[in-house]
Amino acid sequence: MTTIAFGGGPTVEQRRLFASLKEGTQVPGYRGYIPQLKYRVGKTYGTDTHKLLVENVPNARKTFTLTGPIDAPSLRNKLPEANGENKYTEKMVSGYTGYIPRMPFKFGGTYKEDCDTCIDEFLTNTQNHNFKNRDLQRQIRSYPRLTAISYDPEVRDRLNTFRDKTATVMEDRRPLEEAPIPGYKGYIPRVGTTEIGLGHRYHESSKLGFETFAQETRRHAENIFKAEPILLNRPTTSRNLRSAPNFGRRLYPHDGMIPNYTGYIPQRRYAFGNTYGDTTRSLEVCRHSLPSYGEYTKINPID
Repeated sequence: MTTIAFGGGPTVEQRRLFASLKEGTQVPGYRGYIPQLKYRVGKTYGTDTHKLLVENVPNARKTFTLTGPIDAPSLRNKLPEANGENKYTEKMVSGYTGYIPRMPFKFGGTYKEDCDTCIDEFLTNTQNHNFKNRDLQRQIRSYPRLTAISYDPEVRDRLNTFRDKTATVMEDRRPLEEAPIPGYKGYIPRVGTTEIGLGHRYHESSKLGFETFAQETRRHAENIFKAEPILLNRPTTSRNLRSAPNFGRRLYPHDGMIPNYTGYIPQRRYAFGNTYGDTTRSLEVCRHSLPSYGEYTKINPID
C-alpha cells in the first residue's frame, strides 16, 4: 500500500473502519450546533452524535457520503458598473464593512463570489417587487371606482336625524357633582389635598371631592359678584355664616396622625416609648382645641 502522496493510501472505508466511526458521528472538537446534545450524558461524543442522528433524523443523508464539487450559481442579472453613485457594483472591494443584502447567510465562497451572488439576488428581488406593485396598480385601476356611501339620500337623511337627536361633545356636559367611573385617571379636586380621600371607596371620595369643589366655586362666585356699599368708615360686622366644608381646615386632628404620615410634627422627635398614634395624640399640636395650631401658638407661644 503506497502513500497518499503517490496516489495510494487507505480508502475512505478503510479509514472509517480504522477510526470506528459510525454514521452521524461528529469528530470530537466539532464546534457546530448539534440539537439535544447538551441533554446527553454518560457516553462519548461520537456515540451521542450517532444516536442523535439515528433517533431524530432517520432518513438523513450519510455524513460520510462523498459529494462532488458544487457549481457556483450563475448570475441572472448583469451587475452594474461603478459610476461613483451606485452602492452595489460588479467589483466590490474586499474588506468592505457596509451592509450587503443576505451576505451574513453566505458561506464557503470567496468574498467576490458571495458579493456577486448577493447583489444578483437583491436586484432580482427588487425587480420582482416592482413588477408586482405595477401589476397591482393596474388591477386596481381596472376596477370601477366605488361611490361614496355619503351620497346615498337615505344615509344622508338618517345622519341628519341622528345629529338632531344626539348631543354633540360640547353639548353633552354632565353635572359637576357626578362621580367618574372607577379607574378614572384624571384630576379630582380636594381628594389628594384633604382627608376626603381617606377611608372611602373611590366612588364616594370622588363624589365628595366634586361636591366640595362645586360648593367652593359657588361661594367664591357669590363673594365676587356681591354688591356692597362702599363706606368710608365701615363698621366691624360679624362674618357671614357659611356652610361648613366637607373637610376640616385643621392639619393635626385630635385623633392623631396616621402612622405612615411623613410630614413634620412639632415636638415629635422628643417623645419616646409610645406608639405613633399615642405620641401624636399626647402632643399639644393635636391636643389643643383651637381651629389651627397657628392660633394656638399665638396664645401659648413656644419658649
